[in-house]
Amino acid sequence: MYLTDKIRLAFARTTGFLTIPVTILLVLVYLAVALSTLITDQLPSVPSASTLHSHYGALNVTEAYKDLQIIAARPHPYHSHANDIVREYLLQRLRNVRLQSGSRDNFIIDDDVITNGTWSSSFGVSGSGNYFEGNNILVKIRGTAEAESSNLPHPPLPAILFSAHYDCVSTASGAVDDGIGVVTLLQLIQYFASHPPRRDVLFNINNGEEDGLNGAHILLEHPWIKNTSHIEYTNLFGSTFLNLEGAGSGGRPLMFRATDHGSVKSWRNVENPHANIISAEAFNLGLIRSSTDYSVYNSRFAAPDPLDYAKFAPLRGLDFAFYRGRSKYHTKYDALPYIEGGDKALWAMLQPASAAGIALANDNNVSPDVNEKAVYFELFNSVLILLRLADLLTINITALIAGPIVLILLAVSESALARSRAAKRQRATFSPSVVHPAELETESETGWAKAKHRFNTFSCVLWKHGRYWVALIIALGAQIALVFGFVNLSPFIVYGYPSIPILSSFALSILVIALVLSPPLITPITTNVPAWESFRTLLVHSYILSWLLVVLSTISITQFGLGGILYMASACNGLTWLAAVLCGIAGCFGVAETTELRLVHVFRDDTDIAEQEQEETEVNERTPLVGRKHLRVIKNKSKSGVDPVENPQPYVLWILVLLIYVPFPLILISHIAIFLINSVSQTMIDGSPAVTVYAVISLISLIASLPAIPFIGARRVHRYLFWILGLVWVVCIALAWIPWSGPWAGSVEGFKGGLFPFSEDAPLKVFFQQKVDLSPSGTDVNPTVRIVTTLTGATPFVHDLILPLIPSYLHSLASGRLVGCSDNNVDERKIGLANCNWETYNSNTTSFDALNMVPVATDTLDVHAQKNHSSWDWASTINPWFEAHGKSMSFNETPGAQFSITGNNSRACRIYFDQPVEKFRVRTVDVESDVEVNDEVDDDASWGVQRGFESDHYNMLRLWTRAWAKKFVVDVQWSNQSSFAGQHATETSSSQKPFFEETSTHTGRVACEWAEYESGMVGMGLSTSPIPSSGDRFSSAKIPAFEEVLTYLPKWAVVSKLTDGLVEVEERFVL
Repeated sequence: MYLTDKIRLAFARTTGFLTIPVTILLVLVYLAVALSTLITDQLPSVPSASTLHSHYGALNVTEAYKDLQIIAARPHPYHSHANDIVREYLLQRLRNVRLQSGSRDNFIIDDDVITNGTWSSSFGVSGSGNYFEGNNILVKIRGTAEAESSNLPHPPLPAILFSAHYDCVSTASGAVDDGIGVVTLLQLIQYFASHPPRRDVLFNINNGEEDGLNGAHILLEHPWIKNTSHIEYTNLFGSTFLNLEGAGSGGRPLMFRATDHGSVKSWRNVENPHANIISAEAFNLGLIRSSTDYSVYNSRFAAPDPLDYAKFAPLRGLDFAFYRGRSKYHTKYDALPYIEGGDKALWAMLQPASAAGIALANDNNVSPDVNEKAVYFELFNSVLILLRLADLLTINITALIAGPIVLILLAVSESALARSRAAKRQRATFSPSVVHPAELETESETGWAKAKHRFNTFSCVLWKHGRYWVALIIALGAQIALVFGFVNLSPFIVYGYPSIPILSSFALSILVIALVLSPPLITPITTNVPAWESFRTLLVHSYILSWLLVVLSTISITQFGLGGILYMASACNGLTWLAAVLCGIAGCFGVAETTELRLVHVFRDDTDIAEQEQEETEVNERTPLVGRKHLRVIKNKSKSGVDPVENPQPYVLWILVLLIYVPFPLILISHIAIFLINSVSQTMIDGSPAVTVYAVISLISLIASLPAIPFIGARRVHRYLFWILGLVWVVCIALAWIPWSGPWAGSVEGFKGGLFPFSEDAPLKVFFQQKVDLSPSGTDVNPTVRIVTTLTGATPFVHDLILPLIPSYLHSLASGRLVGCSDNNVDERKIGLANCNWETYNSNTTSFDALNMVPVATDTLDVHAQKNHSSWDWASTINPWFEAHGKSMSFNETPGAQFSITGNNSRACRIYFDQPVEKFRVRTVDVESDVEVNDEVDDDASWGVQRGFESDHYNMLRLWTRAWAKKFVVDVQWSNQSSFAGQHATETSSSQKPFFEETSTHTGRVACEWAEYESGMVGMGLSTSPIPSSGDRFSSAKIPAFEEVLTYLPKWAVVSKLTDGLVEVEERFVL
């Protein structure tokens, strides 16, 4: 063989549309996309101090981290003394910043201790009413545009709102949720203090977010916002906000919601953007049930129009939050030592917030794109793709009309040109369709043979065009079966090992598609179809699928305002169309066109190919007068077989088509997978259905396998790759479904399943609450006390593996007290979980061990003396936790009641109603002032609630006061609508009877909440504290049952709060 022949043969083997080169390039593309996505999905490094000073306006990460150390020193929920310490530290820091600023007159701090509000909230409980006394910290820095327009009644440019909350839950220190957000705001305040913005900037460092978004609600009631005639009125009408949140344990934060195109444009200034419209669409569809302050700021009546007091508008804005490591959210792992990324995570929030915030604050656009919805996504942590939803609709409509027309015209042109070339050569052609050997049968064949021939031809054509859809449907069915298997056999494996369901789902998709399109044990009826033609046919059907998805996207945009979630369909449709056009254009020039029908010998030995080419073909009556051109046929060793038709290779062309058709869809789906799987993989323990988690993974895997279908169907993917994927699938399924034991499997005694899904890196979250039920006894001195401790979580793990480790549970079990697990009365946000209860203490059958589990509100057991009970219809028993009274009364001839509640060392109380109330109003009075509550109630006082958050009935009222030693005075009007019968808050006891008709007797419960415990208050009294402490901060509250759970939980589990308080003490009332 000559050197030129060897070179030509090497080139053919390398660039020809053959099994090995196609397989290698396809695998390399998949690996390159996966690896590049994972590599770029890393936290950026913190710049040096000099770089921060010169390029980032002197943002100080070191200083922010020191602030975070103080803020996140211990748990500091709203109703805790530690919360007061954090608040005083923030006020002190802000006052120091103001003193150091160059323009103190334009730097205003409001220590808000006067704004109160009421509203209805669906946060956790349907029909819940809230009364909240705010103590937000507001900072306003006047913009230069205000000074330029001093002659106008209001600045022409609305202010920019920045928001983060400084409270946290009682079971976490709040480093990520939301300490990083707060210190980010401190840095932005310092920046704007020395770099005055064009617009006014308002910072809402709010309190009470964790238990009902209360801090955001109370901002809307603040005089600066609500009163347009106030001297410091801040115009938020048409304003933009940036809300900073933390719903994980660090990592890269995500800009996961935005109201409009104009708001998202600010994110173009971010160096390492992480954003995707799909998360926002998931919120809009109700798939994500979590809430942030975003929903309050974006409410219909958020901001008044300064020029028209009757006109309101929602704020525009962005939600930016941590989301990874959901298993550590609201637990002890939300602390500085456990932040994923450490100071890098802090910088990952600080840099985007400052870049976008500075852009917003200096935007001179008076008329932004308020009503323009946006479609956005990021690529490789470096580029933000942004377009208007209306532009996407235009692209879709153009693609739906022009795309098919161009392809049809191209197909007609290709066919005509191919026939023209065949006529000139006086030869048969097989492009774009294939003539099978049976078509060369003699014309003498008639009857059964001809009918059989027609049937075979029809079957071949039908399967040629239908196998794509058959493979797709079967692959989808296989994914559904796999989801069913995971949900029923190993539902929590994704919690600790998300790679197992990801790999198994993807491998199964490829294997099922290959089994349908290129079965290994049977000869498909499309065997005689050239590989390139088979590829082109499947490519056309891929285009049809993408076209149908674009139709669906267009309908969702026009009918529901949703369509961003299907932006990938538009991109894939365009790329598939481009690949098909490229193939069509090449076909018009005769590329890869079969020149002659001639069965070729499939070489089964090592005979030299060159010698085979020199063989002469037997001369017969069909031999053309013009010499036949012999083409080199390269031996294909794939088990799928060799095209038995001469098939000149589309050298290089297939490479271009692959690089157009495959990588970008994979890039899009890999970026979606990065944030979506990280978002949902650990949400089951918070109440998300397991089927949703695995369905998301299976759908992503199926979409990722679609670009490979034309190559698999063309029999150009090596069988060894299928064997490897089959092995991967078997290993993954075995690890997930087959019981294993040994340290390598993380096995826990008593667990029956595959790999144990929980570990210290991915701990099982359980939710704690202790309820104290008070009831009158035979004497007025000591009430009957019954205490029940609850752990809510995944039943098999809590009941079988955790409860046997808790001494008080074992003691209750041995003593014959009430124990058990049930999914009745579980919080409506925690679907699929169960409450495991055990009676910790009962005053009727007391013991020394049980007495140790009684919660202590404070060491000071002095409950304020009850002065006069004669005017009250009901009074609580004398107990060390709270004092309450109630009486029936009328308000403007409407029947109602009045309650007086004083919690001992508590700032949070509740009233549960067995019969709903229609209206309520609340005020607080100083306990020490001995203000007597009587019938002389101001009936002209407002019964209204915050506009946009009304309700026609309330089953529960949640009461919050900013000060200690305060008394709640609550007036309610009973609802006379029987349609509310049976509607109860999820936390209502099952023993309560529904209310089916009007009655003169009204029942319910009064309760107060506690969230402080000894280990959570360590260091509060140290003289080294950065805040001067006072004696009233030492509450000495104790929750022994919670401390016990912290002590005895296994290392693979962690505890969080179930509701507002770790302890709830309640007593029934009858009026």
